[in-house]
Amino acid sequence: MPPTMTNTFPIARPSLWNVFFAEDSDKDLDFDEGFEEDELHESKPPSRRPLLWILLLVLIGGVAYWVLNKPTPRMQNPVAIEVTEQPSAPAIQSDIAAPLFSEDQMVVLTEESMLMGDSTNSQPGPIVAAGERLKIVDGSHQIQGWVYLVKTESGKMGWISGEKIK
Repeated sequence: MPPTMTNTFPIARPSLWNVFFAEDSDKDLDFDEGFEEDELHESKPPSRRPLLWILLLVLIGGVAYWVLNKPTPRMQNPVAIEVTEQPSAPAIQSDIAAPLFSEDQMVVLTEESMLMGDSTNSQPGPIVAAGERLKIVDGSHQIQGWVYLVKTESGKMGWISGEKIK
């Protein structure tokens, strides 16, 4: 019989640890997988093309404005101009009649009437009896004709049409 060998150390006997390591050894560990996905979804830098269009339009608008509103050239050596005529006063429109009464003039009311609170006859004022003396304070031309701000002897004030006083 052949002699038996007894070892206290196990000889190359497959263990469970070797099986576990053998199963995972073929797997390729790729640590860059997440980075590749991020590169696909990475945002591009903002385009500056709209800003360039806006600047171009502003430039064109400025040039057009300058061309249309070109300042008149100034004379290098200005010459003194003598004025022989006095400038005339601004012309009064011919369709507006001259006022019949002037300021501080005393007038008499021809009929009992209500004075108005403003020159456009939109606010009522005090009632004045016929024949009462009024003092003209101011006048205003309206569509219907001249109206006058008057003051009674008792101190009431209001506007009245020029047709109702004499």
